[in-house]
Amino acid sequence: MSFRSVLFAVVFAFAAISAFSQNRFEGYNVIVAVPNDQRAATCAVRYVPPTTQITITDLDTKTPLNVTTCGGDSLAPRTTLAKTNATSARMQADATAARWCFQGEDKSYRISFQGDKTSGPITYNIVPNNDARTRGFYNIRDFGAIGDGKADDTVAFRSAMAAIATNNGGTLTIPNGDYIITGPVALPSGAVIVGTNGLHSLASTSDITRPNPSRIRLRGTNTSLFRVGECVENVTIRDIELIADSNVGTSAIEAYGAYHSAQGFNFDRVTFQGFNRGINAYGLPQTDKQWQFDYVKINSCRFVFNRDAGLFIDTRNTDWRISSSLFINPKRGPGQNANSMHIERAGFFLVQDTFGGGFGGALGGTFINILDSGPLTVIASQTEYMTNSIVYNAADNPYAGDYSYPVMILNSIFADPIVFKARRTIVSTGSAYGGNTWTADERVRIYSTGDRFCYDGNILGCGVLGASGAPTTNKRFDRATIVMMTGQPADGSVAGHPTTFGTDVKFGTPIQLPQLPVNTLPQRAQNGSFTYCTDCRRNTTPCQGGGTGAPAMFVGDRWSCL
Repeated sequence: MSFRSVLFAVVFAFAAISAFSQNRFEGYNVIVAVPNDQRAATCAVRYVPPTTQITITDLDTKTPLNVTTCGGDSLAPRTTLAKTNATSARMQADATAARWCFQGEDKSYRISFQGDKTSGPITYNIVPNNDARTRGFYNIRDFGAIGDGKADDTVAFRSAMAAIATNNGGTLTIPNGDYIITGPVALPSGAVIVGTNGLHSLASTSDITRPNPSRIRLRGTNTSLFRVGECVENVTIRDIELIADSNVGTSAIEAYGAYHSAQGFNFDRVTFQGFNRGINAYGLPQTDKQWQFDYVKINSCRFVFNRDAGLFIDTRNTDWRISSSLFINPKRGPGQNANSMHIERAGFFLVQDTFGGGFGGALGGTFINILDSGPLTVIASQTEYMTNSIVYNAADNPYAGDYSYPVMILNSIFADPIVFKARRTIVSTGSAYGGNTWTADERVRIYSTGDRFCYDGNILGCGVLGASGAPTTNKRFDRATIVMMTGQPADGSVAGHPTTFGTDVKFGTPIQLPQLPVNTLPQRAQNGSFTYCTDCRRNTTPCQGGGTGAPAMFVGDRWSCL
């Protein structure tokens, strides 16, 4: 081979290596931020005009800034790009496609541009997505996150959310680390955030208590870690601990809006620890809190020592499901409500296989504190060492409550007080309550089947004898199995009083029997059936008409009037 051939081969190989070393960066002038002063529908993901000037900054100053447009690609948008100095360049997106594209040797660059009037200046670290096999999958470390518990990784997380928004969805992996966030990170639609596990820090998993290796830490007060705004759909967070350094005005997930709804949120094996509120969803005042935050699924999550509430919901919403989750509440006290769930308004709210409580001598607040709701269902759940199990309408709002929507409690255990102060229909089946758990006024209708209203008297002292052995005046259901208890409060112009059926039968009101004329008495009935014949004569067997009315009992295959 001649020298010229060798030289040509070397030059060609070098050119090929240079060509393949170029990384491709594409995107839009995207904003991912949640305003709170909008006067019209404003999505969390927005775009500024393609005429906006973008500054590209070199993050690796050890090598020269070598960026060019993707002009050689027929599919690339027409981007204008010019260097301004050794470490930065100016870029403008394609006016028609509203996209930009450039190539560079580095694995990451920083872009900045002026956002809209609510977001202010925007700064992102951007990464390429060269490999089609991994497109749509991101690692937070690629965006510059350090995860050492010291460095501020806020820009890295905001940059990752911008990349996911640009892609209209994607999965972000969070390797083990202690990632510090100092300001809200807005979530775009289709975001999936995945850590390595959902343990809570200092959990008693061994004789050495340690932090969760996969956690995102909020540093600061009166702020939130992740923020959800209008138009956001289908977000998943799983296998991660969200933890706060302060419980003063902080939230792990803060969701708010005024116009367009947000829907489809899944939290799986997530720990919410040390916040004021774990999940805090509320409507903005410009539409009188009418915002919809719907279809939220919380599964196998832990809410640990959140000051005001694990969940706080003050918005129009529907279809929330909390399943297989645990609430560990701090002690209730001044400025610390220590509630597990606080619901101002809700439609179709389900709590299933969920447990919570405080500690002996350090009672938590209320397990489920609710002002008003549509159908509320509690299945196979329990709480203990709380000030209250369930409170409905603590504010005593005269407009709260509706007989049309039932509150259902199935196969659950509640000993701490349950207080209802509104018009509600309650259906309870197969549940266990303490003898003095329930407090419900005349507006409440209760339908109970197979419940126990006092635990076994031989075990937990539910009998009629006090600690000294003397009889007490506390009228509890001593070992009673309540078969059915119905409330018949005033409804329109019909007044009534509660009636209890059970092992120890007690009627607190006259019994109203069915009233039938003699010609409508059934020809066949079970012996012992009892009714009132409106036109029967007394002391007739079989019953005869023409009288002023008499009680009738079916005995020996015929009706006898008493």
